[in-house]
Amino acid sequence: MRFQALNRMVRLSALPLGIAGRAGLASGLKVLGRLTDESALELHERTADQLFEVLGGLRGGVMKFGQVLSVYEAVLPPSISDVYRERLARLQDAARPESVDMVYRVMAQDIGPTWQDLFASFEFDAAAAASLGQVHRAVWHDGRSVAVKLQYPDAREQLLGDRDLLVFAMRWFTSLVAPELDGRALAVELMDRIAEELDYEHEAQAQSTFRSGFSTDSDFHIPEVILQNGGVLVSEWIDGTPLAQIISSGSQTERDRAGLLLTRLMFSGIPRCGLMHGDPHPGNFRLQDDGRLGVLDFGAVHHHSPGTESPLQKWMRIHLADDSEQLLHILRELEFLPPGIRVDAERLKDLFARTGAPVHTDLFKFDAAYLRDALGGLTASMPVGLSLAFPPNLVQAQRALGVAIGVLCQLEAEVPFRDEGIRWLSPTLQNQSHSQY
Repeated sequence: MRFQALNRMVRLSALPLGIAGRAGLASGLKVLGRLTDESALELHERTADQLFEVLGGLRGGVMKFGQVLSVYEAVLPPSISDVYRERLARLQDAARPESVDMVYRVMAQDIGPTWQDLFASFEFDAAAAASLGQVHRAVWHDGRSVAVKLQYPDAREQLLGDRDLLVFAMRWFTSLVAPELDGRALAVELMDRIAEELDYEHEAQAQSTFRSGFSTDSDFHIPEVILQNGGVLVSEWIDGTPLAQIISSGSQTERDRAGLLLTRLMFSGIPRCGLMHGDPHPGNFRLQDDGRLGVLDFGAVHHHSPGTESPLQKWMRIHLADDSEQLLHILRELEFLPPGIRVDAERLKDLFARTGAPVHTDLFKFDAAYLRDALGGLTASMPVGLSLAFPPNLVQAQRALGVAIGVLCQLEAEVPFRDEGIRWLSPTLQNQSHSQY
């Protein structure tokens, strides 16, 4: 065990050092006037190759780090983003599974020594390997196809061990490819939320709540929970085209359909079941032949307090503000702007006009240009943005919203984003919207 831990530390340590070295080389070439498009592309290719090699072979938080990067690659210039898209998207489906011995050990420990009697058949080759566990396809004793999710026995230990180095690596990576992003803050929040995903009982409860809330909706397929104990979760198996495949080669009709349903899931989760899906990366969705969106992985969810305004209601109200004065009033009311703090209202309005572009048109085309403009606005408005106090209880929901928007940009989907939001949110928000349009 000590040798394995040392090996992980050595491999992880090489990641920030390699990125830092290439960042220094890039700066030197730029000063000397020798940083050509070709040499810059080569530097990014080397970085992407190292990220894939190191992150793809390790467990815990490192794989989540790779998944986040594969979403946020849309902020990069097209020639560079293609490099990271091709390498890092593979992390969502290409983690290396554990041995058959591990499967026997976990199943016997958590289900019992006669666990195989519960199945008509069980495929020991993993159907998918994720950051904290892997999934096996099987047939339940009553003939139903099921997905058996197993948590790696050392997932918690490795997650905690990776934390500091992953935060360090993400900070260096963003300084190289997207300095406008706060890589450290993103990594810290990400690792905290991943810790919650180790509780499969919590995940099973959330999945069942989602299934109940969406039971009458013909647009979504939430798999049924069949059995959960310890580090084992057995659910109904669902087929379909992975969203990553739609992103890489789907038709525009498929892209728009997937984008619409992802948007609808995001806005309707809290009104229907008091939860918001907290990990909307492409690997967690399947577009099925009948047009439904299959939804997987409920380990990370935002729990909403009944009777209070939801994070998405707040986000919509802020971005639908008529003018700078109304914006300031809403920000103070929602405690985003502390009492007594004076800010440049026009610059603040410009900031939210960029990030909130999807709510100012009937149909919005999500793409990399929008995401770069929104992030560029955050950078340009950094002094005024720092005046805002982001409520801690909204961090998880805001991250989920940000990741979902990143996926919509990858899909290049055209979506009635504003109308979907208004459809599921409060009458107050509907009145605010109707006053503008």
